[in-house]
Amino acid sequence: MSTIPRRTPLLIVLAAVALLLSSCGSGGTGASGDSPSVTLAGAYGEVDIAVTDEKVWALDPRTATELLALGVTPTHSGNSAHKGDAAFVAREQLLAEAGVELVDPGRIELILQARPSLVVGEQTPSSDELIDELSKIAPVLIIDAATPWDQGLGLLGQATGHRDRAEAIIEHLDQAIATTGADIEQAGSAGEIVSLISACGAGTFCAYGSGRTAGSILTDVGLRRPAAHGQDRGDASYGYTTVSEEKLSELTAPVIFVFTGSVQYGAPNPLDNPLFEVGDARVGEVDFAAWYGSGSFDVPWILNDIRAVLLGEGTIADRQRGTELFQELRKVTA
Repeated sequence: MSTIPRRTPLLIVLAAVALLLSSCGSGGTGASGDSPSVTLAGAYGEVDIAVTDEKVWALDPRTATELLALGVTPTHSGNSAHKGDAAFVAREQLLAEAGVELVDPGRIELILQARPSLVVGEQTPSSDELIDELSKIAPVLIIDAATPWDQGLGLLGQATGHRDRAEAIIEHLDQAIATTGADIEQAGSAGEIVSLISACGAGTFCAYGSGRTAGSILTDVGLRRPAAHGQDRGDASYGYTTVSEEKLSELTAPVIFVFTGSVQYGAPNPLDNPLFEVGDARVGEVDFAAWYGSGSFDVPWILNDIRAVLLGEGTIADRQRGTELFQELRKVTA
């Protein structure tokens, strides 16, 4: 489920970068010499960064929209591999409207040519392979994909000098989570068990653990996760485990959120499978990109869907609703 595909053969890319580095010299232009510096813990260890909110390159649209929430407009963002997912379409729309240039994330030579002051992104298999070359271009902050959304936003706030805005957004969303939890308790749904599943290709299904943003939100609003297939655990690789079709019935629960979109890889929705009898369970078909997300952008989207299914408020979020929720989030620091 990597969000950054490899579209250019890696050896060719690295050879081109090596040639450019030898002719241009290594290291980015960076922030001004008198900018404060911070040492932050990234996915590959500690990195020293000259704090800046200018000439920032985002490797993926998730990180790029986190920057927008902080009031930072990156110069570029890698585009998404998950075409058609509502949350990614919404992200790319927001970025385009902000004047952010969307590029192929595998084109490392474009990053070198842009000479950014800072490169930021979420850890993926692609970043694992390219981190050494990226680090020759500019300081690189790669955030571990399992980092809680508030900690990830906090790291970006420190790197860009917008820590106060990060704290304001975190406080706002924490309050929204607390309010939803109180409303769920009042409605008598506290303690309900919630299963998160999707099709993951022909005959294969995914059960999602509690290690990413959606899992932590469900726990924080007073809901529970089933033990089946590790949904109550936060240490599953990339946040999910695969389940064969004959075990599909084990993924039922009183509340079920089914992730739809690119994650299905063209496979039928689990709700169409006769082995998956949901009975009187409350079911919501939700956007994969938002519910598998890891940023502050995803929090109001997930809360919206929880309130729609459990409290009967509004409807499941689509692209338009997602952009509206993000614009409301930006107003917190306006």
